[in-house]
Amino acid sequence: MSQATNRWRRGAVLVGLAWLAAARPATGQEDQAPPVAPPPPPRELTAGHPLASRATLLDSAQRIAAAGDTVRAGAIRARLAEGDFQAGERVWLRVDSEPALSDTFTVTTARTVALPSPVNHEIPLRGVLRSELQSYLVQQLSQYLRTPAVRARALVRVSVQGGVVRPGYYAVPADALVADALMAAGGTLPTAKPGKMRLERGGDRLLDGKDLAQAVAQGRTLDDLNVQDGDQLMVPKEGAGMGDNLRFLWVLVSITGGIVGLTKVFGH
Repeated sequence: MSQATNRWRRGAVLVGLAWLAAARPATGQEDQAPPVAPPPPPRELTAGHPLASRATLLDSAQRIAAAGDTVRAGAIRARLAEGDFQAGERVWLRVDSEPALSDTFTVTTARTVALPSPVNHEIPLRGVLRSELQSYLVQQLSQYLRTPAVRARALVRVSVQGGVVRPGYYAVPADALVADALMAAGGTLPTAKPGKMRLERGGDRLLDGKDLAQAVAQGRTLDDLNVQDGDQLMVPKEGAGMGDNLRFLWVLVSITGGIVGLTKVFGH
């Protein structure tokens, strides 16, 4: 084999490795659970959109039932009875002059939130809606603190997959827009098909196509759609583009170069 050919192979291997090191995973990340994005800093939690109140949900259940959709009406009534908080979800909490209580807390399997000193108690969240969280925590913490100044916000972990820049799991405020969840993942790719986007839970489709596109256009929030911890927002995309093809080509070049190198080493 000529020296020129050897130099070309070594160059191809090095370039291929550099390409792979810089490239974002294209397929594996959709099948794995990347680390959850850290909760937003306080300045991003100061403004939100209206959360569904108990009166609004009750009115919706009655109207939907009158229209004949007993399944959706039943789901809303179950939400009113059980509340919004599921195990694994997160609560962002700020209590003035209480740094130990100013943190992000995870909802337990018993649907409580365990607060440290000076509370040292588990606060039950069963039956509490997201819209009721702050006033409810003020009431609960008043048993341990004198006139506590409390700010609280519900976070929900959403899986954003498919045609977005950074597929993964993100802790997003429940009163964020559906579009905000997409932006948390870096926005959609040029090859994305937002019109075919779907919201799934455990493999079941909750909302898709025109209905979901309309919800985004109307500025609906995750809370409006009753998004729960672990739900997936899937954005379909077109087939592999040139970048994916080049990435695959360099994988082949690297593998080929490695095999040739090992053959030369072990051939002696």
